[in-house]
Amino acid sequence: MKKIFCLVFIFLFVSFFYAEESEALQPNWQLVVGGAPIAPPIITDFGFAVPLDGRTMAAVSETGQLMWFATLPGYKTSPHYTMGTGDFLIAVSGGNKLSLINPSGLTLWSSTAPAEILSTPLQGRDGRIYLQCTNQLACFGIGGTLKWTLPVENISTLPLTELEDGSVLCLLNTIVDGCSTAVRVSPFGEILEEITFTSVVAGVKQSKFGTILIFTDGSLGICSSTDNMAVTRWSIPALVSPSVSSVPSQIYLDTLHTLCAVVTASGSQSLVTVVDLDKGEKKFNVSAAINLNDLQFGTIDLTNIVLCDSQKALGLSLDDGVEVWNSDLPGKLTWDYLLYTPKGYIITLEKKSWLISAYRVTQTIGSQQYRAYKSEKTNYPVYIELATKKANIPQNDSEVFMNLIPPDLEKTIYRSIYEGNYGTSEAQWQALVTRENTRCLSNSKSVSQNPMASYDITYKESIIKLMGAFESSCFNRNLAQILQQETDISLLRTALRASAKIAYDPNLELLSSIELLLGKTSLLSNYTITTAICNAVYEICRFMGKPALFSRGRYILSYLLNQKLDSKTKDYAVYTLQKLISLEM
Repeated sequence: MKKIFCLVFIFLFVSFFYAEESEALQPNWQLVVGGAPIAPPIITDFGFAVPLDGRTMAAVSETGQLMWFATLPGYKTSPHYTMGTGDFLIAVSGGNKLSLINPSGLTLWSSTAPAEILSTPLQGRDGRIYLQCTNQLACFGIGGTLKWTLPVENISTLPLTELEDGSVLCLLNTIVDGCSTAVRVSPFGEILEEITFTSVVAGVKQSKFGTILIFTDGSLGICSSTDNMAVTRWSIPALVSPSVSSVPSQIYLDTLHTLCAVVTASGSQSLVTVVDLDKGEKKFNVSAAINLNDLQFGTIDLTNIVLCDSQKALGLSLDDGVEVWNSDLPGKLTWDYLLYTPKGYIITLEKKSWLISAYRVTQTIGSQQYRAYKSEKTNYPVYIELATKKANIPQNDSEVFMNLIPPDLEKTIYRSIYEGNYGTSEAQWQALVTRENTRCLSNSKSVSQNPMASYDITYKESIIKLMGAFESSCFNRNLAQILQQETDISLLRTALRASAKIAYDPNLELLSSIELLLGKTSLLSNYTITTAICNAVYEICRFMGKPALFSRGRYILSYLLNQKLDSKTKDYAVYTLQKLISLEM
């Protein structure tokens, strides 16, 4: 009888134990998506995105709502994808197909790269997209046109990174005297210098202070270029002895890019070292009960360093490294990829069942919201200045006795942009447009200073049109200024059309400036202006997605509907709204 009682007690105890464990690991929500994930998900402002087999991308909110599917060209989805500025997804499929998907899931364009794409694309500060392809680099405009290609042999699959001056660092597989090599390339496709490091590079991470490099000897440093010359901003000797582990260290950045956490193997555990990115000073290091050989995911949220292996997850305070929470995870046999979200959920993704599950592992304080680091720089002044000097473009208005962009050159620029692959010429063209904008549009005093210069409306219009031709945000600020300050109807109309041509408005400078036009009542009586406003709003909102539509676009169109304007204007505003609705964003 005692044996039976003992067995019953053990059975009840074990059942209770597993019930407690099962309850702790019960998902808060689950979702079956229409395909198997083929790569780890990436976090976004709206939740996360993940590539699926069957040439699709899926976006899921943090509460488990399937937000959209996007279909990609080619024969298969590639694991090489990234999130660009403002939740744009840059996806690769079919080996050499590049696609841009807006935050609402609308595929804006798909283009063919000149060769197989080897690694994750990189988006530059003005929207341009850089690619590492087989034996060459390539660059596409934000509108999908190929800007340039550059032959480069033996390209590494370590990702491209952008330095502070806008140049791009491309690691190579070539080893010289036991050290890694790289090339630094201008945004316009020119090799600026060849670099040999002091050891073999094991990993890279882009930051606002330059490219963080982790080496196989355990050392750490930043390659910086603020003024067209690569330098070492700082370096730190080996964090752990290379003999301790051959597992590559991992680097994670905080949301402001002021700190980085370097995770290195230390026996069965990991050593976490937090470094001040500006000065290169070690803030602290601490041991963490995470197996780096089995590391599944790592990140830094607003307050903690979060690390996950296949069995557990833990959070370390970003202030001092103290463990503030930990949690067991579902068994690794059931899932393939893992993600931690800012609101304290672990997301697991299963290839076999297509199942996504969310588990609450910690209670976050307040409503933490993910915000990717965003550079405020939108153009490349260092390289525009170099192009200005190289082309001997005069800087004083008194030295200019004719228009710097004659009709033949204007035609050449448009033809080259239409055909694509125009290379380094873009730097000179942008330099000329920048100079003529300053001379003809931004400086009203220059007419009296140099009466021989031509400032006719037609030429001014041609300069404004060119601002919208480069498939980038490099002239968005200039166009916004024209929209805010110009009074001439024809120039305003041209600026609105140029804004529609660009459509890419990551800081909503264009939409905000268009909204200000609503306060100029006399303009709204001009049908050509109101239709140009509607067209610009449509193109920008179509490109930028729901965030632009809900924050600015809808208000602008509704304003045109509700004012005492002519019926033609109201009809066109309705037509524009209907077009936006038909996009089903």
